[in-house]
Amino acid sequence: MKGEEVSVGASIGVALYPENAEEADALIVMADQAMYRAKRQGKSCTVFFGEW
Repeated sequence: MKGEEVSVGASIGVALYPENAEEADALIVMADQAMYRAKRQGKSCTVFFGEW
């Protein structure tokens, strides 16, 4: 609606090929784990798999 303010945030998890895995399915699982860690850290956060 006109006059309303919208705010958007993103939690991003990143897994790298081939450093973290060579198979797509494994990369997706690792990126998903990193994303959930980013969500726990707060809004608008990016976490790379294995940096914890």
